[in-house]
Amino acid sequence: MTRGPAARPAAALALALLLAGPPPATAQEFSRQLLCSGRFSANDKTTPAHVDLALRFNSRTALVQRSNVLPVGEVLNYVPSPVSYAVTYLLPVQGTQVLVVPGWLDNTVVVLQPDLKRLNQVRLAIDRQTGALEGQLLNEADRVLGTLAMQCRSLGEADLPSPKY
Repeated sequence: MTRGPAARPAAALALALLLAGPPPATAQEFSRQLLCSGRFSANDKTTPAHVDLALRFNSRTALVQRSNVLPVGEVLNYVPSPVSYAVTYLLPVQGTQVLVVPGWLDNTVVVLQPDLKRLNQVRLAIDRQTGALEGQLLNEADRVLGTLAMQCRSLGEADLPSPKY
């Protein structure tokens, strides 16, 4: 098979695109910061609490930057609506045990023994108009272990100081 003069411009264009490489990737920046403070209530006790979230709009993730009630460094998924941000965080299932029972269903039984006092799920709702944060910390049986009531302050990229380190 011979290549004619018509194949040369196409090959030259393909080579130029290949040498140019992919377009530069833009970093996914956190474009909104929510600084929330208020109270955490559990077992008839109320303590001061704070949660600082960094929101990334293009991937709908929120990073816990600073908190005394939520795990710092965790990336949470959220669903934005015109009214609120809804955040749900599921922790791994706790307490799975495998017991061997001779002579019954191939000698193996899987038994779940969840600790119903352990945290399993965090649900947050942040009102986009007022900045009110309401949250619940739930166990595996969906019983409320504690509640959050906070007020959030929103900061954009222009409001944040540049990193020092």
